[in-house]
Amino acid sequence: MLEYRKIKPKTTHWGDLMYKYDLHVHSIGGSACGHDTVENMMKRYKEIGFTGFALTNHFLHGYTGVDRNLPWKDFVKEYSSYYYNSLETANKLDFDLIFGLEEKYDAGKEILVYGITPEMLSNNPELQNMDIKIWSQTVRENGGFIAYAHPFRNRSYIPDPYTMPDISLVDGIEVYNRGNDPEDNELAIKTFKNSGKIIIAGGDLHSTDFNYSFGIKVKERIKTTEQLAGVLKSNNFEIYLGE
Repeated sequence: MLEYRKIKPKTTHWGDLMYKYDLHVHSIGGSACGHDTVENMMKRYKEIGFTGFALTNHFLHGYTGVDRNLPWKDFVKEYSSYYYNSLETANKLDFDLIFGLEEKYDAGKEILVYGITPEMLSNNPELQNMDIKIWSQTVRENGGFIAYAHPFRNRSYIPDPYTMPDISLVDGIEVYNRGNDPEDNELAIKTFKNSGKIIIAGGDLHSTDFNYSFGIKVKERIKTTEQLAGVLKSNNFEIYLGE
């Protein structure tokens, strides 16, 4: 068992009849680093017992697979097409595909956003700015949920991996990231577990080559990004680490 699992937050232990959702998933096309289609990712998650996931491909300033030179509304349309074009398969699989995004706000630093629909993005062109204060204000004004992704991730492309972020700008923090080194997760847990912010977990997976992932467990299914934002704000879920 990974060491940091020993210090995860206290959970409510609702039992086995629960639905599992990964909050951080990438696909080919939407993310330049993706290796499998949304359809293949859903099938793999279904095989290992997940009910759904949030598709959080890299957005405008991140490692996106969408042409950044497109006009804003065209960029949002192309970005969201990977979500919309996969809904029919999701319905056939009885899988809850939820719209989300991951955006860069500083060198190697990123946020996860839920509750923002493609229509909301199109109507808020100020989000073209790589400014976390603008993102924080716009997401919250539209009822969304914003979180820091994988804080303290130590990689060669991140100049200052251990810089303390301004937690007043977010609702939650992804302290459990399957793609992180265990020691990075442990540092995040110890730093933020008493911060008053909502603690979340995500797989950050880019291909179907996995046997488990991270996420949350809930008592009722989540069908939309607005519902997911509401669940996260209520903190009425359990952390799931692939046990």
